[in-house]
Amino acid sequence: MFTIYGAANYQKGNRKLFIALGNFDGLHIAHRRIISRTCSLARQAGDGSAVFLFDPHPVTRLYPGNSFLLLSSVKMRSEILEKLGIDYLIIEKFTEEIAGLSPFRFVTDYLIQCFSVAGVVVGFDYTFGHRGRGTAAHLLKWGEKFNFSVEVVPPVIIGDEVVSSSLIRELLARGEVKEAARYLGSYFKVSGKVIRGEGRGRTLGFPTANLQIGDGLLLPEKGVYLCSTVWRDKKYFALTNIGNKPTFYRSETMFVEVFLLDFTGDLYGEELTVEFLHRIRKEIAFPEACSLTEQIRIDLKKARELIRKEYASMADNTCL
Repeated sequence: MFTIYGAANYQKGNRKLFIALGNFDGLHIAHRRIISRTCSLARQAGDGSAVFLFDPHPVTRLYPGNSFLLLSSVKMRSEILEKLGIDYLIIEKFTEEIAGLSPFRFVTDYLIQCFSVAGVVVGFDYTFGHRGRGTAAHLLKWGEKFNFSVEVVPPVIIGDEVVSSSLIRELLARGEVKEAARYLGSYFKVSGKVIRGEGRGRTLGFPTANLQIGDGLLLPEKGVYLCSTVWRDKKYFALTNIGNKPTFYRSETMFVEVFLLDFTGDLYGEELTVEFLHRIRKEIAFPEACSLTEQIRIDLKKARELIRKEYASMADNTCL
């Protein structure tokens, strides 16, 4: 997959493009249907497939006071899109000028002039242009005018819920990571660099890797979770605590502390991606450190029971 920063830098060749439009935050099940259909149409026509998205996410610029948090970084979305078979990821910086483009100008400036699209694939609720006034209906009309196909992917419904990024955010905000995975189509992940902490976990007997998570990214509700992670091609289960260390002090900062089960080694400076499998408990403020240590032992016992009952197939045998 080729990643291109700036639509003007896309070099039009002999092949035209089928483009999926959207920001695809989280790349959940409904997003993946849009991507799959885009790739399928491109293959059938012998053309290229592409995703065109804005960075930063338009909501963060249009509504700066909004506490909007992303499910996934552009880097994480890029990694998933490559696995899904997209040929080009085109990332355009979202500016005030772009925010002011009319829907018609968006179509003519980008889809026609920059990309010479053969076709566009969008979700049923896709909007574009100034104040989101452009809809799928507009694309269908202008597709006829400018001779490109438009396919609108209908909503994906699981149970009684329409799959959406906003629904997944609500579930994660309640700590319901297992339910969120149903709509994502995979476990929710966070990635970060392991940085030095205070070393308190080591003194308690449970040394943790402290992850530095990028700004603007959503974390699940505070608490302790059973997770999995991969380090040097080996999968480990982990206990991950998300919180502000209320036993020792209450910080405004949210910490992500990962204790890898059955692991010895130095992770400082490494990049870890942690998948959230199951919430074990909420965050608790303990009266003293020894009570916290005892609770971690209980958490670890619960985690191993969950692994045996539900997640054993995910692990290397040595990590059980």
